[in-house]
Amino acid sequence: MIIFASGISGSDKISYLKKVSSISSGTIDIIDVGDLMFKKSQQLGIEIPEGKILDLDPLALDYLRAVTFEEILRIINNYRGTEGHELIISTHTCFRWKKHLMPAFNFYYLNKINPDIYITILDNAQFIWARLQRSQWKNRLSLKDILVWRDEETFITEMLAEYQKKPFYIISRNEPPELLKDIIINVEKAKKLGKKQALKAYLSYPITYMKGDSSWMERKEHVKKQLREAGIVVFDPISIEEADVIGLAEEAKSRNENNIPIKLEDDEEILIPIEEIEKSKEDILDQIVARDYKLIEQSDVIIVFYPVTTLSPGVLSEINYGFTHNKEVYAIFPYRSRSPFFDYYTTAVFENVESLIEYFRENKRLI
Repeated sequence: MIIFASGISGSDKISYLKKVSSISSGTIDIIDVGDLMFKKSQQLGIEIPEGKILDLDPLALDYLRAVTFEEILRIINNYRGTEGHELIISTHTCFRWKKHLMPAFNFYYLNKINPDIYITILDNAQFIWARLQRSQWKNRLSLKDILVWRDEETFITEMLAEYQKKPFYIISRNEPPELLKDIIINVEKAKKLGKKQALKAYLSYPITYMKGDSSWMERKEHVKKQLREAGIVVFDPISIEEADVIGLAEEAKSRNENNIPIKLEDDEEILIPIEEIEKSKEDILDQIVARDYKLIEQSDVIIVFYPVTTLSPGVLSEINYGFTHNKEVYAIFPYRSRSPFFDYYTTAVFENVESLIEYFRENKRLI
């Protein structure tokens, strides 16, 4: 099987994909198109200084991309069908360079490759901004630019998948690599082989309320762990968490500070101006809602973990969205007294996660 994996610069996409490959016992291979393009340019005797590849003449860039994809085409048939290894092609669909949008793929080669699955790897916009500050992208893009570019990359990838009638997923790089491996092997490959597919579930819970008490979040993590151990592919909306940075910025501003630190994987801290976050606040909040709905769309069911009696507009909206989009909605709600609307919009309600998992087993929903 062939997987087309997009994601904007700074999302640390290739690092995540390598983790997926490393847990696959050598059955998932990766091609990094960007890295391959630089290698091909060196073979052709074209020296491209760091950070200058996107400044190449468009015809020269198209030629270099074509030479690169011709090399990929020479091996692509080794990955067709359901036998042998899987191949992830890590690339882009667009670049937001010097305040304008540039294409990063060629329809001719895309049709020749004909991927089985399309995915976009996402990360928190503030971390992308911080990583880009350590690269040739330094000071080129605002946080708002990054939010727009990330949305464009996702949108174009989804349109390509729809054009070729192929499945599309958004995947957070903060999810465990096992999640993407399970989607490739236990969902999409199983589907092609005519086997039972792993159940995909969106985990809904009152995030704002539960984050106020770490014990609630620990209970959520325990529920998620049990669901995954049962073989369920679980999408956790908090794997992309950008609302926090808005609160941190507001707190810092109240102390008359101008920046907040963003800590990266190597513990280096990059200061992001509060002004950047304030200008992006509306985009961040709107994208949270749109992204969570996308996660629901790519799931088979919604599992609602609702261990509190406090009303959550977010959870209620997700339940209603799932219900009206032909998704089964299962709730874990440990209280006897509940609104009739809760029952109306859910498929079934369980007191604990163990009884929900047993229900799935009895109804042969698990592989």
